[in-house]
Amino acid sequence: MNLKLAGALAAAALTLPASALADEGMWTFDAFPAARVEQSLGVRIDQKWLDRIQAASVRLTSGCSASLVSPDGLVLTNHHCVVDCAQNLSSGGSDYVKNSFLARIRAEERTCPGVQAEILLSITDVSADIAKATSGLSGDDFNKARNAAYSRLESEGCGKDPQTRCQVISFYRGGQHKLYRYRKYSDVRLVFAPEISAAFFGGDPDNFNFPRYALDVSFLRLYENGKAVRTPQHLTWKARAPLPGEATFVSGNPSSTDRLLTVAQLETQRDLILPIGQLQRAELRGRLIEFSRRDAESRRIATDSLFGVENSFKALFGQQSALNSPSLMDAKRVEEAELRARVAADPALATRIGDPWSEIAALQQVTADQFLRYRQLEAASGGNSELFDYAQILVRAARERTLPSSERLPAFADARLPLLEKQLLDAAPVDPALEQLELEFWLLKTREYLTADDPVTRLLLGRESPEALSQALVAGSRLGDPAVRKALWDGGEAAVAASDDPMIRYALKIDAEARAVRKAWETQV
Repeated sequence: MNLKLAGALAAAALTLPASALADEGMWTFDAFPAARVEQSLGVRIDQKWLDRIQAASVRLTSGCSASLVSPDGLVLTNHHCVVDCAQNLSSGGSDYVKNSFLARIRAEERTCPGVQAEILLSITDVSADIAKATSGLSGDDFNKARNAAYSRLESEGCGKDPQTRCQVISFYRGGQHKLYRYRKYSDVRLVFAPEISAAFFGGDPDNFNFPRYALDVSFLRLYENGKAVRTPQHLTWKARAPLPGEATFVSGNPSSTDRLLTVAQLETQRDLILPIGQLQRAELRGRLIEFSRRDAESRRIATDSLFGVENSFKALFGQQSALNSPSLMDAKRVEEAELRARVAADPALATRIGDPWSEIAALQQVTADQFLRYRQLEAASGGNSELFDYAQILVRAARERTLPSSERLPAFADARLPLLEKQLLDAAPVDPALEQLELEFWLLKTREYLTADDPVTRLLLGRESPEALSQALVAGSRLGDPAVRKALWDGGEAAVAASDDPMIRYALKIDAEARAVRKAWETQV
């Protein structure tokens, strides 16, 4: 899974007069360049202001950014960040995605399944700890040592405190590591979500072109012990619009910028990784559209999945278009040549780091050789099937929880288990027809890309067709029932091994091969 860089503060000047200077940057709260910002933008940002903004900034477990906007735990976020919640709370008679949701009183606010909100409390640089733990190691030994150090630091950072969660986050492609400590809120309730036609104005693809016309806003509220949380450190509404030339700051939870990718890595993204993903998203989009045309209920059920696929396709289409631009790639080649020249001009530095560009370029063939197998069997296994995801979590958790926390896959370390358990056991509807579509599509694409004769394909399908196998797995599985999932979670390895649920049996069947593919990717790529 990808780690989001939580608690970063993005800054950008709005449109400036021709005589003024524009500036932009993105920084973590513990490394804000106050002097440079004051010099370039003329605004003084002190620690008190930073602390207030940090305390009012919220990270949702979906990876979305949000903000506290009232003294009673009210949270403002984007509409797409609550679509999954609105969909899970909907039914055939109440479509909160299509028709909106509004709680007129607190008692009508409804809990979002699987959603947790987190507010950053502190940041500690643990780069020296990770460097010491991994010194002199490479490949699988390096990964194991790093993961063990992450697990130890996260457990030590939060201890037994049930109200906090700790996470080590890697910056600069592993050049820096920081321990983020969060105050967590596991009871997050939906207050307001507009109808999707207003939030998603213009539909696909025009919502990306005309965002200023969309009501792209939703509200949640944080609860604890059945009561709304008191949040005195909140942002306040300013009715006027920002002025031209006014410095504007946005606090959020951004992902990696990928600005440190080499030209060789960008070429792999352009020629292999992005095209494969986009081809699959385009075909899945068509299948979801056809599914939604069956009837009104199918259209309701497919809305969230289709929304996510379409938004991902548009975002990555922009990346792909940029990488296909000769001017952009030429500019990246010039930048890289300049950096390599600077390194070559410093003999001590050149001796110490060698030639990482050539090493990375050589690894692109390894990436190409392994990518499809890794994508289909591990990174995107099961497609978007919730039932398969439940099964894989249960199967892996049963095994991982028998090991010391430091020896587990990172997602199953002690510090991360409470959130995983919440997401696994919270009640959310599962639609069999959509499940079969998602699972069937994954199996079809795996057979297509790896070919029918590949051992992985034979492992996945045996003598079955994707259509028949997906139907049998979904129809026979009882994992849509939270009580069944809880019994397997609590029963551990013995309960999972004894289960006759076909989805559990299937996840057990393919897990060893999936783990081997994952290990090869993490070790070699």
